[in-house]
Amino acid sequence: MYYLAKFIQKILEKLPLTLCLAIGNSIGFFLCLNRKKWEISFKNVKSVFEQKTNREIKTIVRHSFRNFGLSLIESLIAKRLYRRIELKGKENVAPGGGILVAIHEGSWELYNFFIAKELKYKMFAKEQKQKKFDKFLSELRGRYSLEVCFTIKKAIKALYEGFLIGMVIDHGAEDNALNVDFFSHSVPTPKGAVYLAKKLNKKIYPCFGYRKKGLSHVIEIGKPIDTGNMDEHELLTELNKTYEGYLKEYPWEYLWFYKRFKRKKDIDILILSDGKAGHLKQSQALLSIFKEEDLKVKNRVIEVKATGKIVRFIYEVCAFFTGKHCLGCGSCLNHLADREALRKIKETTADIVLSTGSSVASINRIVASTLGAKSVVILRPNTPLRKFDLSIIPSHDRISAKDSVIIKGALSYPENIKEKTENCRKFFNLDSSRKISFFCGGHLSDKKTYMENMQLFLKKLKKFSSMKNFKLLVSTSRRSQKEVEELIEKELYGFKNLEAIVIPTKENYDFVFEGFVNLSEIVFVSSESISMISEVLAFKKPCVCVLLEKYMDKHKVFLQSLEKDVNFIDNPYNIDEIKPTTSSVFEDNRTLIKQAIRRLF
Repeated sequence: MYYLAKFIQKILEKLPLTLCLAIGNSIGFFLCLNRKKWEISFKNVKSVFEQKTNREIKTIVRHSFRNFGLSLIESLIAKRLYRRIELKGKENVAPGGGILVAIHEGSWELYNFFIAKELKYKMFAKEQKQKKFDKFLSELRGRYSLEVCFTIKKAIKALYEGFLIGMVIDHGAEDNALNVDFFSHSVPTPKGAVYLAKKLNKKIYPCFGYRKKGLSHVIEIGKPIDTGNMDEHELLTELNKTYEGYLKEYPWEYLWFYKRFKRKKDIDILILSDGKAGHLKQSQALLSIFKEEDLKVKNRVIEVKATGKIVRFIYEVCAFFTGKHCLGCGSCLNHLADREALRKIKETTADIVLSTGSSVASINRIVASTLGAKSVVILRPNTPLRKFDLSIIPSHDRISAKDSVIIKGALSYPENIKEKTENCRKFFNLDSSRKISFFCGGHLSDKKTYMENMQLFLKKLKKFSSMKNFKLLVSTSRRSQKEVEELIEKELYGFKNLEAIVIPTKENYDFVFEGFVNLSEIVFVSSESISMISEVLAFKKPCVCVLLEKYMDKHKVFLQSLEKDVNFIDNPYNIDEIKPTTSSVFEDNRTLIKQAIRRLF
């Protein structure tokens, strides 16, 4: 390695600069073929330039690799290029030393060599892990009169001697690094440079270099930053903003395949909605669990309009064949997605694409592949589960895979309970008396049996309310049939213990469910409603499932899975015989999901 590098250097020093330029460009081209580095670069550029098209992002990545290839060659023939470098802002550097701050951009080794020639300058760096490469690099730097400080002690000594010390703030973040925003992402940022500047009362000089044309460069040294009136976080924030400005103008100069954002403390979650409120609610429940982690979560919801069966089938075929090779492509979406959703998807970035329901699961997989994001689905998709990075599957869906989490019931997450409960209490003018509540959905198949049983249950419920002196809170759902609503109104209106009744198809409020459940000692739910039963269990309230008709397939499996978690009552509905118990279903589900989320990262 060492002798090969020396040999290559000797050859390059003899070759014409035009040929050196061609070799550097060729190295950059072959680096583009490294799939892993290409993926990292694409995702990083996409995460900071959301408004740019995939074509523009690919262009930036290609130019970045090209510049890196050229920088490797330029570091070996630095003296031949000095006359091609323009140094701006040299007058900004005051005598007495300071910290020259930079990031990994441009031809940084060449820039260091040239600055050492023009200024009283030393560089702070870590020794390379590969000893032979470190030996070659040390000799190369020595050849160009660039002294390197490998320890903080030597750097401090050089600062006292009036040297300008070059340090980077985007590489080698220590364990106690500060999390500072960089292009709106919270990333660990090395604080060594600002720490030394403050401790020794030295000024900070931001430095940035860029390629002017071919092998010609411009190095800009900015005006000094006085460290006296700012803390370390404020200084790093200002420096990051400075480099954001440079990179917006010269994005191809940065080393994007460096994993700057790998340890970031925020994640972008894109929720794809099929327009169904219940499905969106489950996606938002999972989002709330993500927010419990030590991460800053940003999210966006894009609704994808329903499509016909043929188009859905095409989506599913495309999703089956998508993979890492689809990064930045999105051709499937160009032909199939509705135009408004497509526009929004192209203008966003994501670390995770999340959706609920089979109708949008295949689109989730395609979008995730296009953005280089993780794909997470809730409920059973038509696309094989192995195509997703994480799947949350209710046990009644009767399917599982390696990276799936099997939960009981529908996913739910109660939020803003106190606020909604208070709003509910005030709106309905509820008193402090003991309460029970009843939530009713609607019949699935046997209308006659359902209606007869409902009438009998309501009579028993009123009797139980009167005997135990419970006030009654009742609500139907948006899917309740008109005849169900009419029966409930007929049986309950005028009942002395009825405190509030809500018919959502006539009037609905976002605080009713949370308020009624939280205020009740016992919650009765018609057992065809999977989502309402699951949500009641999330409140850790005693839940009684009222069996009003026979259930088959998925509903039957769902009810069987909750035998130990809820109470069931059937005709003749002897409510006095039930022994209300609470359930740990919500906590169990949440624990499983949180473990899976940690594995996801």
